[in-house]
Amino acid sequence: MLVFVEAGIAGTGLSALAWAVDHGLDAGLVSAAPEQYAQVPNGGLLPVLSARGRVFRSADTDAATPDAGLADWVRASGTRHGVVCIGDRHLPYAAALAEQLGVPFHPVHAIAALRDKRVAREHYAALDIRSPRWSAADDVRDALALHDAVDGPIVLKNVKGSGSLDVLLCRTAAEVRAHHATLADRRRYLGGDLMAEQFVTGPLYSIETVIDHGRAVTLGITDRQLGPRPHFCEVSYTFPAALPAAAADEMAGAVEACAKHFGLTHGFLHSEFVLTADGPVLVEVNPRLGGGLLALMMNDCLTVSCWELLCRSALGERLPDVAHNGRYASTATVYPAEPGVVAALPDREAAARGPFVSDVVWTAVPGDEVYPPRDYRGAVCQIRTRAGSASLAYNAALAAARDVRIELTSP
Repeated sequence: MLVFVEAGIAGTGLSALAWAVDHGLDAGLVSAAPEQYAQVPNGGLLPVLSARGRVFRSADTDAATPDAGLADWVRASGTRHGVVCIGDRHLPYAAALAEQLGVPFHPVHAIAALRDKRVAREHYAALDIRSPRWSAADDVRDALALHDAVDGPIVLKNVKGSGSLDVLLCRTAAEVRAHHATLADRRRYLGGDLMAEQFVTGPLYSIETVIDHGRAVTLGITDRQLGPRPHFCEVSYTFPAALPAAAADEMAGAVEACAKHFGLTHGFLHSEFVLTADGPVLVEVNPRLGGGLLALMMNDCLTVSCWELLCRSALGERLPDVAHNGRYASTATVYPAEPGVVAALPDREAAARGPFVSDVVWTAVPGDEVYPPRDYRGAVCQIRTRAGSASLAYNAALAAARDVRIELTSP
């Protein structure tokens, strides 16, 4: 059985699992709350899987150890085994399950290292890969010392952060103290510690990679736009993006070095870089597909879908050759100008009829609190476009986003 450890709540939903079922694979879902997927894309598959005995209710997919009996449940299927996980927080569980089953996945030790930004930075340094100077920051005095040492802005962040959560720019010592107090008092994602790093200014890009039997294959580069400081919330992204060959090659080389260093043989990597005048600076290597709607955008633009690559990789198969199909895709995420509670949403069908719009994913419903871009949880919707050039896809997404109007009440 090809086991999917959780899935996407917004955007991709059960799309990858649906691809597997549609292509004749014996696939199942492991989830702590399977009912949460009833209304997501391809959510109609849930009762079908349940009727087939292909849904396993976990006690906790955030755990580092799989549920007792899960591996036996998978083996009892009598079909080929594999493990798929597209969400960050469930990667340790999925890696441990794959290890129990003896099937391809990023190793447990690699997942642990890459999901702790401090440990990952030590590995990048050992590989002589350029990355920001950093320090631990559980004590504000350590963050202030780094601010003084680099004589400039620093970034405070959760070492286990994802989706722009718990990340703040500090330009002055006063901001270091204030922002540290804010983050220290907050219930942080996965209870992660705090770290500080030198702020590196420049455009942000990610490189999307799949590992095929130890060979790193670059699928393309994504350009990413951020909202206002002091936050680092992504507001739009476009795939594939063109970069000078020297920069693209250096990014790909850094990812390949990391993959070899950690002994990665199968699976996806989503790696983020800031492009400076001196070349790319590695921010992080994520041992998974990129989040949001990126996988759907890649499906729009590649000759082989991410879902096929994901499933074939999990089953240990050789991957087909992949190329750019000539299309470009972009996503713009809509945030309100002021915080509030959604009173009413606009005509959803009208929003989806905009030129070059391929999909609108609504992430808020009436009664939800939304806010300006500080992290992904404040968003109203995501608009995905597809066009014959990157510029056209990007501008079409922005144009459609400008036309979204929602009614808010005071929070």
